Amino acid sequence: MPRLAQVATARQAQLQDGRRLGFAEFGEPEGAPIILFHDLWGNRSLRHPDDSILKRLGIRLIGVDRPSYGASTRKPGRGIMDVVDDVMLLGKALKLERFAVLGYSAGGPYALACAWRFPQIVSRCAVVACWPPLDHAHGFRALHPLYGRLFQLGSGNEALFRLLLRAFFVFDGQRPADQYIRELGSSLSRADQAALSNIDLFISRRDMWDEIRRSGSEGLADEILSLMRPWGYHLQSIRVPVDIWWGETDLFCSPIVGERMAKMIPKGCPHCEAQAGHLLLYTHWEAILQALVTG
Repeated sequence: MPRLAQVATARQAQLQDGRRLGFAEFGEPEGAPIILFHDLWGNRSLRHPDDSILKRLGIRLIGVDRPSYGASTRKPGRGIMDVVDDVMLLGKALKLERFAVLGYSAGGPYALACAWRFPQIVSRCAVVACWPPLDHAHGFRALHPLYGRLFQLGSGNEALFRLLLRAFFVFDGQRPADQYIRELGSSLSRADQAALSNIDLFISRRDMWDEIRRSGSEGLADEILSLMRPWGYHLQSIRVPVDIWWGETDLFCSPIVGERMAKMIPKGCPHCEAQAGHLLLYTHWEAILQALVTG
């Protein structure tokens, strides 16, 4: 399998409040634009290791760092809509009249928010292994038990949650970055473990986690806490066509999340993959993009 491109078009956009927004572009510069919202452990470089897929489909993929990730400045107290506003400003700066949005895992709520708020600009939306709303107990139970309990703790005591996350970063910083990725992979389904055995995929996930570690725990805490607040919109109010992808063997985020979203979103198009897990974004990358640009 071809490896990730050694050189990507990576830039920073200056925002009106003085912050910087990091982003990177991949694929065809004049292709169909897709803005990608990365997962909790990701960044602007999130994508399948084989960049030839983007070229073949004629896609211009734009990955964006949320505040505190990668090259983006932290914004304490930010919410989902703050991120959407940043992305829309980036779209204007890049002279994108219309584009599709793709959200993976924790990036899903941001992609949906973008589709809800700007239906005249967003042509289509796709969410893959999307997180549930975490402003009630049912949402936490839809996540992996370990992470669901940890995040629920943060919803009741922010100070304690930040302290625990800071302690974990101190502990994790004393070992190689790939060790946590291996441990995370071992908690996922067999389908995901098989996907993560691809060396190029493993390296990309390791490098993204290493960048998060260098940035420190506060930014990651900001991200998790923002996802535990009300999203600011209702799924029933989204008018843009939305592809909802989930894997039946997903142990990190229950398949029931995708099933419920497909029923609630008026133009929701369900894609249930029986043999896929949480790493569905990688195992079904080409199909996801194909549906997004031609659906």
